[in-house]
Amino acid sequence: MPDYDAIIIGSGAGGLSAALRVARAGFSVLVLEAMPAFGGYLNPFSQKGYTFDTGVHFIGKLGQGESFWRMLHGLGIEDSVKFIELHPDGFDRYVFPHFELRLCKGKERFVERLVTQFPKEERGIRKFFKVFDKITEAMGASQLMRGRALGMLRFILKHPAMVKYSRVPYQRLLDEVTSDKRLQAALAAPSSLYGLPPARASVFTAIGVWDHYLTGGHYPLGGSGAFRDAFIDALRKHGAELKSRSRVVSIDKRGNEFVVETESGDPKTARIVISKADPVITLGKLVNSEILPSGIRRKAERLRPSEGVFYAFIGTDLDLPSLGITDANITHFEDYDINKMYGVFLAPTPPSGFPVFFITSPSVKDPFCGKAPEGYHTIEILTGANYAVFEKWANLPSRKRGEAYEALKENMGERLIAAAERYIPGLSQHLDFVEYATPLSSEYWVNAVRGGSYGPEQTPDQIGPGRFMSFTAGIDGLFLAGSGTLGGGVMACVASGFLAGRKATRYLES
Repeated sequence: MPDYDAIIIGSGAGGLSAALRVARAGFSVLVLEAMPAFGGYLNPFSQKGYTFDTGVHFIGKLGQGESFWRMLHGLGIEDSVKFIELHPDGFDRYVFPHFELRLCKGKERFVERLVTQFPKEERGIRKFFKVFDKITEAMGASQLMRGRALGMLRFILKHPAMVKYSRVPYQRLLDEVTSDKRLQAALAAPSSLYGLPPARASVFTAIGVWDHYLTGGHYPLGGSGAFRDAFIDALRKHGAELKSRSRVVSIDKRGNEFVVETESGDPKTARIVISKADPVITLGKLVNSEILPSGIRRKAERLRPSEGVFYAFIGTDLDLPSLGITDANITHFEDYDINKMYGVFLAPTPPSGFPVFFITSPSVKDPFCGKAPEGYHTIEILTGANYAVFEKWANLPSRKRGEAYEALKENMGERLIAAAERYIPGLSQHLDFVEYATPLSSEYWVNAVRGGSYGPEQTPDQIGPGRFMSFTAGIDGLFLAGSGTLGGGVMACVASGFLAGRKATRYLES
C-alpha cells in the first residue's frame, strides 16, 4: 500500500489548488514544499513592521458567479477569504507621455472610454473588441472540449479566430485594427502582467488578460497571505499533510506506485503525483528519465522561460493618499513604442533607465490589516529585468553574493525609486525601509527557471500545444499544474491546479 493517494510537489497557487481539489474528494494528500513557508508567490514577507506581497497585486473575475469565484466556490473557500473591490472607475492606470488611460470595470464602459480618448479611431477600437469577443467566446468553449477529432473539427469551424490568431503575435492583431501608435500602446498597456511586448506575446495571452480584468479588480483583505491561508486551513481541515523544508530531488515509478524522494532521503510513495514545479524542472530534473517518453522530454527542453522582475519593497512615512496615490496600480511608459522599451530594459546588460515600471501600494489598497506601522505605508515598485544581468552570482548562496552584487542592486533600486518620484514626490528622502529583489530571488524562493516571473514565456509557440495544457506528461498518474500549463498569473495557476486536481481525482476514482 502506498503512503498516500496523492503527493503534491510545490505549494504555490497551482499546488495548493490541486491538493485541495484532491483532498476534498476524500483522498489522502501530502504537500511537499522546499522553502520554510508555503505559498510560492502567494507567500508575503514581513520586516520591520511592514508586510509585502511578492506576486499578488490585483485579481479579476471575482464577482459572485464569475469564473474565479466559481473556482473558489468549487474548492470550498469562497467565504474563507474576503476581497476588496478596487475603485471601479480606474483600478489600473497606464500613464504615457501625453495621455493616461484608466482601466475601468465593464467592457462596454471601457470601450466608450477608449472611443472618447481616441475619437478618430472608433472604427479600429470596435473592430478590436469584435475580435476580442470572438476569441473570448472560443476560449470559453475550449474548456468544454474533450479532445475527440470530430469535436475538434467542429470547434475549429465554429471558431476560426482561434486558428487565425493561434500562431501570430499580438502585434499582428494591433496592426490589423489601427495604425495609430498611441492606440496600439494603449491596447498593449497590460503587457507587464505577462512580461512580453506585443511583437512577441501570444494574442490569446493578451486578450485573456484584458478579459480577466474588464470585470473589475479585487485585492484580498489581509493580502496574499490571507489568500494562501484560506487554502492551507482548508487542506488541514480535510486531513492533508503539509511539509515545508522538503525539497523534492527525484520522482520515480515502480509498478503502480510513485516514489518521491526529498533531500532528507526520506522516500514517500503515492498512487499519483501532481507537480506544480516548472515542466523544465519536473520533467528535466526530477522524473527518472528512463520512464519519461522522449517526445515529452524534448518538449520540456524546448520551453523558454519568461523574463524576470526587479523589485523595490519600500516602507515610507509619506502620507500616500495625500499625494494622490489610491488603490489603483500605476504603470509608467516613457514612450508609445512598447516593443522598443522592452528591448531597453530586458537587455542582457544593466539597464541605463527604466522606460516601463509598475507602482502599487498594498497598505493603501488594504488599510485595515496592519501592513505598515501606524502613520506609514508600503510601496512596491517593479520593472522587468534580464536574468543575464545577475547570472554570474546565481550559484552563490542568497545573502552571500558579495559587494558587487549588492552595489548593483542598490544602484538599480535607487534609480528606480528616483524614476518613481514623478508619482511620489520626495520618496527618496522618506525611506524607512527598503529591500531590493532580483530574478535570482525568484529563482531561489519559488524555484523559477532563470528567475522567470510567469513560467514559460507566453509566446504563440508556447501557448496551446507548445505548453502542457493537458496537465499530463506521458506517464500514467503523473499530472502537472502551475504556470507551465495554462499560463502565468494567480487565476491561471489556481485554475491549473483545479483542473489538474479534477483530472487526478478521476484517475484515482477509476
